Amino acid sequence: MNHAKSVHDRSTCQAVRRVVMCLAVAWVLWITPATAQDQATVSRCPGQPQIPVTFQIDCSHIKDAATQQACRPFIQNQACKVFPAYRKITGIHLEDTCPSIKFTIYEEDNWPHPQGEGGLALRCAVDYLSKYSLQVKTDPKIGPYDVHELLHEYHLALGGLPDAHVLFSSSMAEARREMGDTEQYERAMKIMKAEVQRLGEDLRVGKIKGADQCKLARTEVEESLYLENSRNASMFYLKLGPDKSRSQADREARFSRMFYAVSGDKPEVKQLLMDHGCSRF
Repeated sequence: MNHAKSVHDRSTCQAVRRVVMCLAVAWVLWITPATAQDQATVSRCPGQPQIPVTFQIDCSHIKDAATQQACRPFIQNQACKVFPAYRKITGIHLEDTCPSIKFTIYEEDNWPHPQGEGGLALRCAVDYLSKYSLQVKTDPKIGPYDVHELLHEYHLALGGLPDAHVLFSSSMAEARREMGDTEQYERAMKIMKAEVQRLGEDLRVGKIKGADQCKLARTEVEESLYLENSRNASMFYLKLGPDKSRSQADREARFSRMFYAVSGDKPEVKQLLMDHGCSRF
């Protein structure tokens, strides 16, 4: 009798344990979709071995469910499309400075930085407003992506820069071309052509004054050279000498020498930079 009771008790306990385990599994299965939706990590891409930089995204600050659904496609594009495009263009091994990069996405009412900043590169981390990342218009076949803040992370490897956005126009346009976003690439080229014409005229008539002269002359040279030959986007990085800058003048001279070399030592390129306040090189 006692033996039968013991067997019955064991059977009851096993049944209870199975019920508890089933409830636990059901709980895990229930919470996983929500967790996966606002947090994601990408370390592999389709048809590729493990990528050398791990990409993470935190969308827990996004309250709108429809916007949150763009989080995973966004970080997959950053890892599998934008990252390799810039690796090819710049020749920079991002993993040397950032073995992992985390994107944290916010809405305007919980943005932790000063108003007016839509995105900030924070050295191996990026804080971004959703309207400038998840919600930006791109080719529907590609999905959401960003080519701006990740380029700041690549430029950490360049050392001293004459300004924060040097080489951005050409590099971002070329990244879009590499990714196959034809509409956004053509839009960027149209804007660039108009800007080169406007800057050239403004510099010629002396409309641009003060410290902006050198920066905008450098932009005019960069964009003109890229419009001449899209391969110059990579040549800018290839021809850029090692960073030995100790001052703003050194940084300006370093980039001026590079632009002059990429131009094929055209005297008019050197003259334009020198005539508009860039340091001698």
